[in-house]
Amino acid sequence: MKKETINKLNDLLMRCLLEDLDDPQKCTPGLYQVVRGVISDNKESLEGIPQDSLDFLEERLSDAIPFKKEAS
Repeated sequence: MKKETINKLNDLLMRCLLEDLDDPQKCTPGLYQVVRGVISDNKESLEGIPQDSLDFLEERLSDAIPFKKEAS
């Protein structure tokens, strides 16, 4: 029962984070920090994902980070 609840919460968190990443008004340094933490916490899950897909995601995130571009 607990594992099912954790999985539901994790799925909801992932959906909400992805929705927030698509909303320019919600794309803040705090959101990117949370996303980075989620990715770090789930690195073992990323091992089965093709490198091309991971590269695409990384590129998309780096293009979407306005404060990083301004600091460069």
